[in-house]
Amino acid sequence: MHSQYNEKISDMKKCIQKKNKMKLLLKQTEQDIIKEKLSLNKLSAELERENQDILKLESKNIRSLFYTILGSEEEKLKKEKHQLLKARLKYDQCINNMNYLVNESKKLVNKLAEIEGCDAEYEELINKKLEIINIEEKETSQELKKLIKRKENMSANIIEIDEAINFGERALIAIEKTIKKLEAAEGWGVSDEGRQTTEHNNIDHAREYAEQAQRMLDKFKKELSDIIMVTGTEIAVGTFETFSDHFFDSLIFDWAVQSEIRKTLDTVKNTKNQIDKAMSKLYEEKVTEEFMIKQVEEQINYIIENA
Repeated sequence: MHSQYNEKISDMKKCIQKKNKMKLLLKQTEQDIIKEKLSLNKLSAELERENQDILKLESKNIRSLFYTILGSEEEKLKKEKHQLLKARLKYDQCINNMNYLVNESKKLVNKLAEIEGCDAEYEELINKKLEIINIEEKETSQELKKLIKRKENMSANIIEIDEAINFGERALIAIEKTIKKLEAAEGWGVSDEGRQTTEHNNIDHAREYAEQAQRMLDKFKKELSDIIMVTGTEIAVGTFETFSDHFFDSLIFDWAVQSEIRKTLDTVKNTKNQIDKAMSKLYEEKVTEEFMIKQVEEQINYIIENA
């Protein structure tokens, strides 16, 4: 009988934890959507300005003739095209982020609709279990209730740890793919057009993987904020936030410059090292939580057996 209630109580506690977490995620996602919309408007205006700048240079007006006389028209046009490419990549990334966030928001709303009422059911199950145990001493009953809730809180924290580990592992996979493509690009050099094309393709793939990694890192960071670290350790997450910006700020202008590829590669490798350290702390945290749960379970069983 007790095991039946224990299982139901555990399920409801997980449901409550999931519900609260999804509410927070939904709020954060909605805020992110607003930020992306503002960024999209800004990037759209920037893209239009860059287009206009190129049109002006390509037209045979006085300004274009002036640059021609000075011998700097081709250089100026090349620079403007680089600026246009950078603006276009950022615009496309923003569109992708918007679509992703909107889809995530819809999923969260649907999932929340499926788990309404789990809070009330949890409290009801706790009270029923205490009635079945039939402990007359009020003090003992209160102590048991506290232990049960403590165990469920720790179990819920392990779920949070597992989810953080999941996103951390997925981020590591994407980052390892990013590193592989950057190392391939670094090895090609700039000796001929064919090699440059291969290098550019590797950079493009690296950028795509970096974008995937950044999304997983954002989720990883959110999961870490939900974890109560009983070991007292802290996980630094600052380096996770903007490492993918290097694919727009450095490489976009200097795809063929090996020093820039190396610089970005070093940044990505550093991020990987930070994730590895965070994952190590999470594994340690999980082992500690599981040990503490066993201790609490022994206390609960002792009270129930001797009630």
